[in-house]
Amino acid sequence: MQIDREGSAPNIFPGNWDVVTQELLKTYEAWFKQNWGPVELPWDELDRKNFDDSEAVAQAYWMAKLALFEKSGIGAFSLATLQAARYNMEDPTKKFLAGVTYDECRHDEICRRACNRLCPGFPYKFKPKNTLEEKALRNIQVLYDNGRRYWSAFEQVWQKYPLELIFSSFFFAEIGAQLIFKQVADKSRLSVYRQAFSNITKDESRHLAGTLALLERLASDMPKEQKLMITRQMKHGFIYLSPLLYRPMHEFWRLPDDFYEWDRKLEEIAADAGLGVPTLEEKSEKWYQAIQLHRKKLEDLGVPVPAIKEVGVDGVEISVKKGDNIVATPL
Repeated sequence: MQIDREGSAPNIFPGNWDVVTQELLKTYEAWFKQNWGPVELPWDELDRKNFDDSEAVAQAYWMAKLALFEKSGIGAFSLATLQAARYNMEDPTKKFLAGVTYDECRHDEICRRACNRLCPGFPYKFKPKNTLEEKALRNIQVLYDNGRRYWSAFEQVWQKYPLELIFSSFFFAEIGAQLIFKQVADKSRLSVYRQAFSNITKDESRHLAGTLALLERLASDMPKEQKLMITRQMKHGFIYLSPLLYRPMHEFWRLPDDFYEWDRKLEEIAADAGLGVPTLEEKSEKWYQAIQLHRKKLEDLGVPVPAIKEVGVDGVEISVKKGDNIVATPL
């Protein structure tokens, strides 16, 4: 990798075609073989007439919640791509991150189309007609509002930490993404969801392989203190993704007292309607399995696994106080 921080200011020119991390190149090349289009899915299955009001808003609710992390990913990985170019990182890094950015667009498009068919205008222009719809809209609005604080911290981190440290922290978000989408695909009874989330799982598996290759390449040059910072960012990632992949963690999320009560009710209705939303117990089990699967690889790289007691994972204790800035990556 060639990163020139001396002399001239960061610039995307002249660029390079350097390949240092062969595995990252292979992961990027797999994108072309696995390409797919959201427009090709059987969207007629989500005809509004097929569902009652509660089933429609519950599915739209979960897809809008997913969209918080997918939509933010478009901007976050775009910024990462730009930084990789500005600091003249190896060619596969730039192109891999650009590919992830495109994937985030596809995933967000799935969310947009589902919401538009089930509850046109949800959540941005939706007018609730009953308590369930009011609570669904309220929950999404407060999540989106919390996202402003996340983005503020994410923008600032580029001035605080080395690029290598920030990029290597992408790994943990991809563990979470892979597990949730595989579960949703397997549990969904509607073909449109099975196909959509099977494709998204392929994307996230590719992201995971790429970020692991990137982490392996970068960790070899990292001092112990930076590796411990990665551990901290992994814990941040779990907290940040918790409203979707577990249950909201209050170290970051500032939510109404009854948020989770309505969140759980809406997820149960969505699951009954055919969207394969996993239960809290299933989420916990998959988190545990996913982290244990990758634990040895992380520890071999000298990166300690954080303790996440909520899902039974032992590791290094990381203190995160309520209100702390969370620096993590979206799905």
